[in-house]
Amino acid sequence: MRAFVVGNYISVNFLFVPSLPQAAQTAAATGYFHDHGGKGLNLAVGLHRLGVATDLLVAVGDDAPGRAVTRLLGEIGMATDHVHGVAAASGFGVGLIAPDGGNMLVAYMGANALLDETHVARARDNIEAAAFCLAQFESPDEPILAAFRIAKTAGRATYLNPSPWREPTEELLALTDILVVNEPEAMDFLNLDAAGAPAEVYAEKLPELARRRGWRGALLVVTLAERGAVALKGDACHVAPAFAIDQIDATGAGDAFGCGLVSALAAGETLDAALTRANACGAIVAAKTGVFDTLPRAEEVADFLARQLVDHGSRLSR
Repeated sequence: MRAFVVGNYISVNFLFVPSLPQAAQTAAATGYFHDHGGKGLNLAVGLHRLGVATDLLVAVGDDAPGRAVTRLLGEIGMATDHVHGVAAASGFGVGLIAPDGGNMLVAYMGANALLDETHVARARDNIEAAAFCLAQFESPDEPILAAFRIAKTAGRATYLNPSPWREPTEELLALTDILVVNEPEAMDFLNLDAAGAPAEVYAEKLPELARRRGWRGALLVVTLAERGAVALKGDACHVAPAFAIDQIDATGAGDAFGCGLVSALAAGETLDAALTRANACGAIVAAKTGVFDTLPRAEEVADFLARQLVDHGSRLSR
């Protein structure tokens, strides 16, 4: 199995706060830590840890964070052929984390904004060799479109997580096989007027909403945090309940979900099994602090799912 990620890198600095601040409010942080992040980096590292050979295309600055993440990728066994140093500062972000796991993130794209189709062209062989080409919206449209065109021409599957949200162009949607959105993104994409409905309600509405939106891809997934996920494949909707966890930090849980979904589909698992694996990956990350070090390996996901089965059986026997 191989994957190719049109990625990004952000040097993330997290602050723990008693509650997420309101406008004009000054908050005193109770803790701090640094992490190597970015949705594209998370996707690539997460897939790598799940056993998918993954090439990452990313632009970093010729600075301490850029050199550090390049060195780190090599140390964990990932190729750095398509980690490009550019004349701009590496991406930088600040995240606020509340005690209940709620979070706010602000990111400066920096070097990521300089990734373009010339970088994609140098990676053509890797894209054509990959079963899946993945992208997210912390990367510019130009390299995503270029990579997806190559992938589709080669008969490969494409995966898009349009986060942070911006409306995908019709050209990009036409090149997208798998689209994964969270609830706020689904409200914009599908013109929903309310949030908070149970997953089963989304499942009833999703076929018609997708039809009205003109969605023609192979798989549309809406993630609903503690309410699980809903996926539309053809005319059929699949509901995958979430796992009950003590949430610590939801940052990166959506990226981990995508890694679990793609790795399972690449391995030939059914959609229901893939959604279960995706929810497990998201839950594992959300139950810990940070992202890079918490993205799970395949054996950790297997252990988590085995424990869930035991716990479920114990509850049924009571």
